[in-house]
Amino acid sequence: MHLSSIPAAVLSILSAWLLLPLAVHASYFEITTPSNGTQWVNGAANPVTWVKGLLDGITSFDVELARLSQDGLLYAAKDVPADTSSLNIFLQNVPAADDYFLLFLNSTHGVMYSVSDKFSIVSTSSASSTPQPLASAPTVSLSGGPNPTNSFSTTFPASANGVIAWKSIEGSVMQITAVTSVVVVAMLSGALAVL
Repeated sequence: MHLSSIPAAVLSILSAWLLLPLAVHASYFEITTPSNGTQWVNGAANPVTWVKGLLDGITSFDVELARLSQDGLLYAAKDVPADTSSLNIFLQNVPAADDYFLLFLNSTHGVMYSVSDKFSIVSTSSASSTPQPLASAPTVSLSGGPNPTNSFSTTFPASANGVIAWKSIEGSVMQITAVTSVVVVAMLSGALAVL
């Protein structure tokens, strides 16, 4: 069978399937603290920790605090550097409840990266223990209940957001290579079909 007798569309699909493994990359993002049953205390800095994949292309994310039984969000931090792996959230007069979740997302594009386990927030007087803040982690302060007109409590510097051109595509090199290869093979297949 001569290569030119195979339709160009079939060759394009075959080449795309052969290059598909190059387009797949590791995507792993998990909030490790707070875990299920954790109590956060008003009037204290509460630790947040996470682990994430190295090749996921996420350079920064936003942190929001949500409640299951009520509408509204508390906007904690914008553009948190993903390579830090920890953060402290200082709570002041946040309504006590046992149905809170942390959301790690890109609020600009609406892409959700991770959701924490359910945890509770209690007053200082009813706390069974006070959490220990992480010494080397930055601290973000939150106060009051959800308010849709509030902005993020803290915005980290833009340099931590990977606004440099190379940084924005650094995690996507394999995907760009795979797409470029598919286009080149498709063009060659089309040229062979014409000849």
